[in-house]
Amino acid sequence: MAAALAHAGDTHRLEDVRALIGRGAAQLWTAPAAAAVTMIEDDPEERRLLVWLAGGDLRTLIVEMLPQAEDWARAQGCRRMLVLGRPGWERAMKPMGYAPLARVIAKDL
Repeated sequence: MAAALAHAGDTHRLEDVRALIGRGAAQLWTAPAAAAVTMIEDDPEERRLLVWLAGGDLRTLIVEMLPQAEDWARAQGCRRMLVLGRPGWERAMKPMGYAPLARVIAKDL
């Protein structure tokens, strides 16, 4: 998870993530070779599940964990899944129906 936090911009520390999971604001998904952290986001017109952090074996994440997260998200009333990740995620997830929605650009100040 440390590498995923660094890739996400070091906006949180590992203890921050643990606290979010502990109070139910984030969900931890685990498998022997991978782990992911998701968060439900609510906007006035949409509820979605954000795959915020992920690490480990990409195949395990996509083939085993993602379908479980999608089912859980549907049960929570989510209409969309969003994934924050490196470009390789986009290529790997395209066969599962995922497509780019927007590009995020950033500048440190």
